[in-house]
Amino acid sequence: MRQEPRIERFRRLIEESYDEHPTGCGGSFGELLCYELHTRNGKGMTFLALARKWGVSLPTLGDLIADHCRRMECEPSVKHEGDT
Repeated sequence: MRQEPRIERFRRLIEESYDEHPTGCGGSFGELLCYELHTRNGKGMTFLALARKWGVSLPTLGDLIADHCRRMECEPSVKHEGDT
């Protein structure tokens, strides 16, 4: 049996923790992250407050955010001189 990667496990556990406490903005990791950082009751949480809420270190929160950003990244599309 293959072990679940650490970041995947953390993402899943965070999503599952919101199942019983929905935000109303969706249940995916990205939706939860954006809710907590940007829209929570009209004002977002700090990184430190979110790390405490989620029970992770600041470096781990950074890894989770970086992983989220990598998943949203588009494939490169190089534009050369003369391309429109």
